[in-house]
Amino acid sequence: MIDHSSVAFSHNIVVGADGIHSKVRQEMWKAAEKIDPTWIDPTEESALPATYACIFGISKGVKGIEKGTLNSVYNEHYSYLVPSGPGDLTYWFLVRNMGKTYYGADIPRFTKEEEEAFATEHFDDQITPTLKFSALYKSKIASAYSSLAEYVYKRWHFQRIITIGDASHKFEPLTGQGGNNAMETAASLTNHLVVALKNSQTGTLSSADISKVFESVQQQREKRAWELVKAAHARQRLECQETPLLKFIGRYVMPRLPRSVVLGKWINSYSPGVSLDMLPLPHKPREIAYFDERFRTPSSRGVVSILLYAAYFLLAWLGYRQLSTALRANGTMGLVRQSIKDQSVSLPGGVETPLRQVYTGIGAVDLILKVIVTIFLPAVANFSTPEQPLQVLYFLVSMMPIIAIWTVEGFRPRNKWTLLATPSLWAVLYQLRGIGLIAPLYYASSTYISSGMLYFSPSTRTLPESTARALLPAMILGFVVPTIMLFFPLADALNTRQIFIALWQPAPVYVVILTQVFSHVLKSIGSSTPVKTDSAAVESKSNRDIPHLQTLYAVLGGVSACFHVALLLSWAALGTNFVTRAFIPSAAFAQVATIADGVFIFFQNDFLLVAAATLLWCLASVWDLYRLGVSNVSWQVALASLILGSVVIGPGATVAAVWYWREGVMSRTAFRRHGPGL
Repeated sequence: MIDHSSVAFSHNIVVGADGIHSKVRQEMWKAAEKIDPTWIDPTEESALPATYACIFGISKGVKGIEKGTLNSVYNEHYSYLVPSGPGDLTYWFLVRNMGKTYYGADIPRFTKEEEEAFATEHFDDQITPTLKFSALYKSKIASAYSSLAEYVYKRWHFQRIITIGDASHKFEPLTGQGGNNAMETAASLTNHLVVALKNSQTGTLSSADISKVFESVQQQREKRAWELVKAAHARQRLECQETPLLKFIGRYVMPRLPRSVVLGKWINSYSPGVSLDMLPLPHKPREIAYFDERFRTPSSRGVVSILLYAAYFLLAWLGYRQLSTALRANGTMGLVRQSIKDQSVSLPGGVETPLRQVYTGIGAVDLILKVIVTIFLPAVANFSTPEQPLQVLYFLVSMMPIIAIWTVEGFRPRNKWTLLATPSLWAVLYQLRGIGLIAPLYYASSTYISSGMLYFSPSTRTLPESTARALLPAMILGFVVPTIMLFFPLADALNTRQIFIALWQPAPVYVVILTQVFSHVLKSIGSSTPVKTDSAAVESKSNRDIPHLQTLYAVLGGVSACFHVALLLSWAALGTNFVTRAFIPSAAFAQVATIADGVFIFFQNDFLLVAAATLLWCLASVWDLYRLGVSNVSWQVALASLILGSVVIGPGATVAAVWYWREGVMSRTAFRRHGPGL
């Protein structure tokens, strides 16, 4: 090669990072034409398109642009991008649609006079309420006016020559991806060269080796480059309001988009970025881990999503059949209606107990409560058949971790404005229809909501510390205490127990309300830990909720595990038949003699259905973290662990253990390849 000083020199490879009008690319094409005329598509020279033109400028001493801001100004067929720069510098871009798309040699070039004429037309444009474009232009220290080509070339290399940066992929400047992708391609080239040299026994690379390296670089980078070029073009069309629809979106939709949507777009753009494989990455606080910092490249759920939805809806259908339909078909609801009509309910042993008629004084509410009390009273008061209260108590204790988890998910920022943000609504539904029917629908909703990678961002996981601290006392007062009162020995037991059954029904709602109240109190008395000021402040602030959440899961899971161990001991002491009668339901549609018998079958099916649905949700949740590359626990290991856990400590404690582990995994933004922090 000969440089601009006419000095000749030779090397093993030539890397052209010399821009859109690349001389290296031109020479590469000439060489290919001589040696292999089929290598370069003859249409490439005229394929380069340009629809927009832009004045790039740097101004000094401009007032009205806040530090750390990036201002996008939408207009019809033109737009501005004005980011603040270092010191008292301000960068700016004035982009216009040229009226049509030009190609290749027809793409116009502009003179300084044309730049000034174009700029003068827009002097009165408002950049901010206090800043006009004229102030930017008149204080500029540098500017250039050029067409904006946007393209990814089909061939980036030939033999020992390769082009990178704008010489191989040219972007609209709006998204800032031109420079980023130049660095990514340079990193990719370096990675592949280092690997090839390590694998070379001679320490040198042949022409075939180099061609293979260059081909690997293009294979790794081409698809991503095209996606980002198209995304930049779409963004430019939006900001130039090119159609009535885009104008509507720009005026009414974009200002109302939540931060998470914008953040999600950035994460999708930046996360797959390529870095140097051979160097440790400096540890810095970040929103989410890059793909090459993870154990594996994230993948979509694919067909598994369909299988999960099918499983959840099948379980929901079974819930409707085995709970709602069976309760009517086996005569249980007929017995309930008769009891309400007679104003008394028959308990096992032939005891006839009067039903309370008034709870709130509101007729419709009292009727619902009478139905619920009529159903629950035989179940919790049936001490002549001890398997039934045992099953109910075990069911309710196993429910505690699930209720806590649903409440936690309701307070997560990532679930705001979704169905998961309303745990009280779900609580009302499952208290009225059975959690075995409602839980699969909740998990199907969760599966849909959690489909995007942003959902698993650590910052969207984090609860306010006051909320995390409030959850355990809220669970104890809102659910544990009312549940204990269902079984507590009471004076005037049957009458008083009816009151406690009625009071217990909204218990999961109490948990939500008490969490909000306790959180507000904790926040108001300034109980939060002082903010750290070291380099890990961001991550520390994001993770302050974890000890409190893990304590919540540990306590409730521990209680649930204790009950399960007690069940196993009773199995050993009383024999298999006792436990089998307690948990294996009879035929759901066979006619029952008493309300207690029908309710027993209902609760048995309810428990089995919610346990199956929740364990499937846990399996899917563990697999989600694996496919996203933030965990090395495969679905096979997860499945075996869930089965073993359900046998040894029970399904309730197993669910709590999964969420305990999951909080820690989701809070991390660094997994491998990290060196010391900067």
